[in-house]
Amino acid sequence: MPLKNIRLIKLSLINFINRIIFSVKIEGESAWPDLVPGKFYLATNLLKAKIGDFVVFKEPRNQEVFAKRIKEIKEGDYFLEGNLPWAESSKDFGLINKKLILGKIIK
Repeated sequence: MPLKNIRLIKLSLINFINRIIFSVKIEGESAWPDLVPGKFYLATNLLKAKIGDFVVFKEPRNQEVFAKRIKEIKEGDYFLEGNLPWAESSKDFGLINKKLILGKIIK
C-alpha cells in the first residue's frame, strides 16, 4: 500500500475517533459542583444519554455549545437544566431534540 494511502487511512481513523470521543472544557458555573469550570471532560456519542447525565448540545437559538444535565426525556426531546437556580435551562431555550445532542459527558 502506498505511503499516501496509509496517511489517508490514519487521518480518517483519527477524524473518526475525534467525532466519537472528544474533550469539552467547562467555562461556566451552572453545572457546578458536578462539572468544574476550567476543567476538561471527555464526551462521547457512543453511549445513550439518560436522565441525570450531563450532555453537550447545540443550543437551538444561536447554536452555541453548552453542557447541561438531562432532567426529563419526552419522545426524543430532552429537558435540560443546570445545577444552580440562576442557570439557563429548557425553560429558557426549550426542549432539545436529540439531533442537537453532541455527546454524553463521561466523568
